[in-house]
Amino acid sequence: MEKRIESAKIIKRLILTTAVILLSYFVIRYGNSVINRVVEFSAENLFLTTVIILFLFFIKSVSFGLPYTLLYIGVSQIYPLFWALVINSIGIIINGQIPYFLGRYGASSLVDKAILKYPKLKILISFKTNNSLLFAFLVKFLGIVPHEITNLMLGSLKIGYFSFLFGSLLGLAPGMVITTVAGNNLTNPLSWPFVISVILLIVLLVFSYYIYKKLADESK
Repeated sequence: MEKRIESAKIIKRLILTTAVILLSYFVIRYGNSVINRVVEFSAENLFLTTVIILFLFFIKSVSFGLPYTLLYIGVSQIYPLFWALVINSIGIIINGQIPYFLGRYGASSLVDKAILKYPKLKILISFKTNNSLLFAFLVKFLGIVPHEITNLMLGSLKIGYFSFLFGSLLGLAPGMVITTVAGNNLTNPLSWPFVISVILLIVLLVFSYYIYKKLADESK
């Protein structure tokens, strides 16, 4: 009986892994062209376009080929800045759902395998404090491991759902806002909003790396 249960678990994992690999391949292969077609399609079908974009955020949660940056910029090309920020924020929330609950209620071996593949994940776990909101914010702000993996990790650590939700949104917000503003001004790269956004993005990357190195050194 135990052997049958174990075999069933292995088969489920193989099916899940195969699905993720195939989906990731599709996103890597066709992701850019899909975004471009959505942008072209948006003028006459804005509601359907919004549904497609949110579905792409959902797809990203179970694949590893579609970067946030591409989605942020795609959205910024379709909507006015305010609505682009709203859509991207909703997309971030959608993106976190499946990995979080998979980590919270799924097999712990998934996280163990992720730690082996991403040693930095173990360092992130060492930063854990009693303040779940702050911890979730820090993990997402640093962004040194793919977000789908950190969503899985935060779920496996039993971080409270709303702490995970708001911490993730706050942690990703600086990069999302900067990238969306830059994308909104992509056709005018000499404009002040675009230039300032690029400078802020570089500063953000340097600052987050500095914070990570400092925390990593203190955890040794």
